[in-house]
Amino acid sequence: MTYRLYLKDSYIKEFEANIVESIPYNDLYAVMLDKTAFYPEGGGQPSDRGYIDEYEVIDIIEKDGQILHLVNHEISNKKVVCRIDWNRRYDFMQQHTGQHILSCCFLELFGGNTDSFHLGMNTVSIEIDIKEFNQDDCNRVESMANEIIYNNLPISSSIVDEEELKKLPLRKQPSVKDNIRIVKIGDIDYNPCGGTHVMTTGEVGIIKILKWEKLKSSYRFQFLCGKRALMDYGNKNLVLQSLCAKLSVRDFDLEKAVERLIEENKNLNKQYSNANKALLKYEAAELYNGSDTVNNIRIIKSIYYNRKFDEIKNIASEITAYEKTIALLGVINDNAQIIFSRSNDIDMDMNMLLKSVIPMIQGKGGGSPKTALGGGSSEDLGNLIEEAYNSCLKFLSQL
Repeated sequence: MTYRLYLKDSYIKEFEANIVESIPYNDLYAVMLDKTAFYPEGGGQPSDRGYIDEYEVIDIIEKDGQILHLVNHEISNKKVVCRIDWNRRYDFMQQHTGQHILSCCFLELFGGNTDSFHLGMNTVSIEIDIKEFNQDDCNRVESMANEIIYNNLPISSSIVDEEELKKLPLRKQPSVKDNIRIVKIGDIDYNPCGGTHVMTTGEVGIIKILKWEKLKSSYRFQFLCGKRALMDYGNKNLVLQSLCAKLSVRDFDLEKAVERLIEENKNLNKQYSNANKALLKYEAAELYNGSDTVNNIRIIKSIYYNRKFDEIKNIASEITAYEKTIALLGVINDNAQIIFSRSNDIDMDMNMLLKSVIPMIQGKGGGSPKTALGGGSSEDLGNLIEEAYNSCLKFLSQL
């Protein structure tokens, strides 16, 4: 069984060990050491990375109580020097300790227990079994959590027996029965945990809750600690200053400036929409006036390119608002889209007409006797419109 150095000292960056066994494992090699400071994935915390001699450690997993160090090359040395990727490890230590602090605060302030914890490469999240939460609650949690950080409380861990365990005010009960390790933050939090943590709360630096979402019976919180929080602040500050420069406002006036832009944009969109409707109405009138009549009925056919289909549908609607009209319109963008429509005073089924010609463009569609829509390949759209036009002529000749 591998002796776990990280349980005693999370700050070990380099150590010597003996290879007990090395076996092939899913196109890699699984190395078992007599002792290790590498943390295997577990308890919501990802595994460490680093090197065994010059060979990169791809992953560390625990299987059947044994810690497997996965490398992509067989190691012939029996005695090896191991190095931890310290930036990754310390980041995880800050985030994991921050989670303990936050969980302690949620329990103290709202009686909320931590249901789960996930430590990712970019964000950290916990789920708390509380029913309601708002911004004022967030301010209280953050204030309490960061006060604990400022107090720079000591953090320690120890393996306790059953009798000693009964005396401790645990935040949650352990999931194992043997070798129970308790992580203690000052005198405010006692929690069973096998992960790695910093030595004082001050090393967490800062805790910032980014956002929260309501689940069925709990809330999920995303937060950042330490260097992650500092980098996040730096990135957001760059965006803030860039936006302020573009809008020529100070940072505390940015929100009002954005609200003003949103309102102006709404008004401009409304003006554009009204103007566009007027133009489409005028365009429809031109098509109507320029069309010929067959048995006192006008058939307007046209193909458009690189236009919004909604505009074409609007033109068809304007055309068929006139009496005794049929509109056969198509538009080609990436593919072809078509609309067949008629005025209320013509008894011709546009849906049947569409169904009869849509196979010409390997398409599909449908609608009502008055208006039908479809789409398909653009190659034979012209022939489709002509075929539909001839069908309309044949129908009108029978009136």
